[in-house]
Amino acid sequence: MNTHHDDPHDFPDALRWQLRALRQDATPAHDLWPGIAGRLAPQRASAPAARRWLRPATLAMAASLVLAVGAAGWLARTGQYASPPAPTLVQREADSLSRQYQAALQEVQAPIPASLQPTAEALDRDVATIRAALASDPDSVRLLEQLRRTYAHRLALAQRVAYT
Repeated sequence: MNTHHDDPHDFPDALRWQLRALRQDATPAHDLWPGIAGRLAPQRASAPAARRWLRPATLAMAASLVLAVGAAGWLARTGQYASPPAPTLVQREADSLSRQYQAALQEVQAPIPASLQPTAEALDRDVATIRAALASDPDSVRLLEQLRRTYAHRLALAQRVAYT
């Protein structure tokens, strides 16, 4: 009859005594150490071969590899090695607007009179401020529209001066 026990070490006393009777210490018939030592001896003979790998050139190569991996990890962690993020659609549109504005301004090429110089400088400062804001918020369509309006005002001012 098999009974289920919760503890796997909870055996009946009779079984426990039988298991203890099975255990017998046996001493070896002869000394085992000379055989063990004989098998260890060939490993000692191969020790000089392992030293060949520890030559200065090998150590220098390993050290330079560790240095290269460490430098790459440090540069990646500090962000100096990472590639810059791709410009967003709004940033590309702002860059395109700036190129078109610079080309249109080159076409007009009229010196701004002293009376309108403060206005032109204020518009140029506004452009710089909007560009800086776009750098911190690269997906802002509102900033892109403000940049477009500011460029249009600055170009209209230059055209008015050129045609008068």
